[in-house]
Amino acid sequence: MKQIVEDIRILLKDGTFKDEQHVRFSLVGRLCQALGWNIWNPEEFYTEYRVKRLPQQNITKDVTGRVDVALFIPEKTSEGAEVFIEVKTPGKLDSDLIAGETQLHLYNAYHKSAISILTDGIKWRFYLPSAGGEFEDKLFNELNILEDDPDDVALTFEMILKKENYRKKALNTAEDMRNELVRIKLIGSVKAEAINMHEKTDLSPYLFAQQLIKKNHKLDIEIADIERLWDRKQSGIKHSNLGNGTKDDDPAIHTEPLKDYRFTKVHHIILCGKEKIETRHWHEVKRAVYNYIIKHKPSFQISGSFRYSKDKTEFRAALTLDDGYFTESNLGASDMVRHSRKAMQAAGFDPVKDLTVGFSHTAKGVACGK
Repeated sequence: MKQIVEDIRILLKDGTFKDEQHVRFSLVGRLCQALGWNIWNPEEFYTEYRVKRLPQQNITKDVTGRVDVALFIPEKTSEGAEVFIEVKTPGKLDSDLIAGETQLHLYNAYHKSAISILTDGIKWRFYLPSAGGEFEDKLFNELNILEDDPDDVALTFEMILKKENYRKKALNTAEDMRNELVRIKLIGSVKAEAINMHEKTDLSPYLFAQQLIKKNHKLDIEIADIERLWDRKQSGIKHSNLGNGTKDDDPAIHTEPLKDYRFTKVHHIILCGKEKIETRHWHEVKRAVYNYIIKHKPSFQISGSFRYSKDKTEFRAALTLDDGYFTESNLGASDMVRHSRKAMQAAGFDPVKDLTVGFSHTAKGVACGK
């Protein structure tokens, strides 16, 4: 994938892609084929897909009622499109952004896709239609093929657009990225004030940011996450972070149960002594535990503050689980583990022996400004 991205960069720099048709087939089509989609099957790579039931009065010069590219998995067609891709002429995404988002918003109102994409071949914007808010609020990632690191671009495409990930894994990835983007924006909103307070006191700006976010937005973000996201503009796992001390090659990984998981980084969990699941964020621990319970005890239900439900509106920040369930994700690291252990216990498992959490300590000195 990286080689294809680098080749596309060269073609873009040379001005080879002249119009939307060039972008749609020679660029988008090429990427989709590399990501496992059969671009030669019109039932799978459906160009000029007409959105059914779109009212005639909504059709205008900008809103044609046809999606440039709709990706389907033929045997799952009844579930709807996996991906809608609206294509613009190279270099025109910024000027056509409002029109493009309007198109995708209307199309998804009558035929919701799992993921929607707006691109001019250079810039790519990824949306999660099932998320709440205005369509612009559904944005969960964006990239620039000409400016971003080719490894990061290739990894982002593989995480979001690879056919074998559809649709559950792709949706979980999108939701994780969107939640991370929300946190990045919250950190950005308090960053200047936190730095100002840091300069006056010499205490950590990350600690001040944590306190300001908790006060202003009622959300508890771990110090380690604030530090990790401090200079980030967009969500998504960076290639430079992979296999570079962030996995279990760190010798200081512990598994003893703690009451307080602040100032720690999670690496993995082990369920019932046999199923090891790699994790990067604390909400992934809760998701993995709850999905394990849903899978192995499908008729079991949990009530109370650590419940899960098919009613997304019951939760302030809903975390998507398997089989249409949701649970609360507006929690700190310690509460994520506490909820997970309570759920395991309620389901008849040993809350400690059957849930091993592998973690490493972060530098408390950085958090405390020492």
